[in-house]
Order: sequence, then structure tokens, then C-alpha cells
Amino acid sequence: MSTVVLFDGPCTLCNKSVQWLYRRDANETFSFTSLTSDWAQKHLPEHLKDEDSVVLYFHGQFYIRSQAALLILQQLPGYRWTRVFHIVPTFFSDIIYKIIAKTRYRLFGKGYCALIPTERMLQ
Repeated sequence: MSTVVLFDGPCTLCNKSVQWLYRRDANETFSFTSLTSDWAQKHLPEHLKDEDSVVLYFHGQFYIRSQAALLILQQLPGYRWTRVFHIVPTFFSDIIYKIIAKTRYRLFGKGYCALIPTERMLQ
């Protein structure tokens, strides 16, 4: 199984982030799927099935929230410098992540708009 980014399908901010990530993924490291996809329902551990944040499947493990976001960035050419953010305790960075997550629909809206070629999208 490859490295998989699972995202909130109806979230405009999430979809724009996936498009941004796709354009910068020069090594085609990532596959993408919605948190409600068949792939997600089949592979996500039970305790993550109700998760509404970004989830990353990486080297056989699942990561969520700020930890997932940082690991995603670190896989991109030119963004490895983001490793310095690991000095920030996960508890603190997750607080910031949760604030953004709670307001994302109000600030950015809802709508399906991820335009990723089908070979990079998991069903």
C-alpha cells in the first residue's frame, strides 16, 4: 500500500489543500481518498472511522491532525525544513489544528472540488 492522504471530501479547504499537495508532489508519493470512500471504510481502524481531520497512512501507520499535516509536508521537495515544527508539542499544534478544523466550513464553505487524476485517487 502506498502513502495515502485521506481528507474530508465536502470541505473546500481540504480539497484546495489536496490540489496544492498534488501539484507539489513531484515524486508522486501520495495517493488520495475521501474519509468516506470505500478504501477508508475498509482500511481505517475503527477508532479513526469518525475522524473528520486529515489522516495520513504512512509506513504502515495512521497519523491524524497536525502530525499528519507535518508528515505530509516533509515528504515534499522543498518542505523538509518543516521538521523543525516537531519541537512543538503535538498537544499544542493539535489545538491550533482543531481551531481551524472547527471553523473550516464557515470560513471556506463546502463543495466537492478535488480535481486529481483518477490514477492517484483511491476508491
